[in-house]
Amino acid sequence: MKVLFAAGGSAGHVDPALATADALNELSPGVTIAFMGTKEGIESRLVPSENYPLMTIEKLPFPRQISFSALLWPFRALANLRRARRIVREFDVVVGFGGYVSAFGMFAAFLQHVPRIVHEANALPGMANRLSARLGAVAAVSYPRAKQIMRGAHLMALPLRKNLQTTPMDRSAAKEFFGAPADLPTVLVIGGSLGARKLNTIVSHLVSQGRELPYAIIHSLGHGAELPQPSARYRPLSYIDRMDVALAAADLVISRAGAGAVAQISRFEVPAIFIPLWHGNGEQGANAAPAVALGAAILLNEGEDLEDRLLMEMSRLMGDTTELSKMRSAYVGLPESLRSSLGATEMATQIIAQAR
Repeated sequence: MKVLFAAGGSAGHVDPALATADALNELSPGVTIAFMGTKEGIESRLVPSENYPLMTIEKLPFPRQISFSALLWPFRALANLRRARRIVREFDVVVGFGGYVSAFGMFAAFLQHVPRIVHEANALPGMANRLSARLGAVAAVSYPRAKQIMRGAHLMALPLRKNLQTTPMDRSAAKEFFGAPADLPTVLVIGGSLGARKLNTIVSHLVSQGRELPYAIIHSLGHGAELPQPSARYRPLSYIDRMDVALAAADLVISRAGAGAVAQISRFEVPAIFIPLWHGNGEQGANAAPAVALGAAILLNEGEDLEDRLLMEMSRLMGDTTELSKMRSAYVGLPESLRSSLGATEMATQIIAQAR
């Protein structure tokens, strides 16, 4: 069995694909696995580091405004599609997780009559996955709301990497891993693999004021961001490979609301402040909605007063252990597909069934 994963652009697309690939290797040891992505995306680092081959197409997101480049897009897209068709015809199954790389992979597989599977992690499905499902791909979704949109889709948890499936590390050991003070509560700030400029700016203002914070901060700024000076209570990092340890260390997490981040935070039941990035079809706000409705998380929208509102909520929550405990307990009310650690195995099982 030869399986191609079409995933790229961000860790939110690549990590679930890698998690599924690892599970597939365990269930079917003789399987041949490869990835299709780009030379520029995070997949160019993550995929080879896991010893999977990566075949590349051009980085070609769909244009969202009129420009000379947008006028050339159809011609470049046709060339990209030809390259994708040459890749996918060597495989028995093509698996996509959304985004433009997945879109080219799924459409090429459709044209080559190769079986296809897509997983939609967001509450509001993206255009690529909706189109793939309409073209006959087997579809899986994590959110009941997404299942109402992509009718016929299977309800399935987002595949998580192996270290995110296990029992969380002891909190004191997790804090020691990052060099955070054991006697202080810890705030984890994450903006995704590409970073979040607004969050980075707010945290920078906070730690540069010169006053001693009553909590420690572990801060993932994103690849390419200039790292500020660390201190005893502030640990800036470009990217957190061991997110399982970071979440185990956290008393509170501040994050965008990408599907991967929400799934990981929910799995570890960490009280959260979500600040959705309102782009695309508004899926990040929809992703955070179930946890917010249960009281496990707080949602703050961006605006001129975001910094003041965020710092106020941080101070309030970090001084109220009872409230934080209630927020942790509230995660139990989420649907199983939003907090399960079995998504990778379930997705791998579906791949094997399609190959047969």
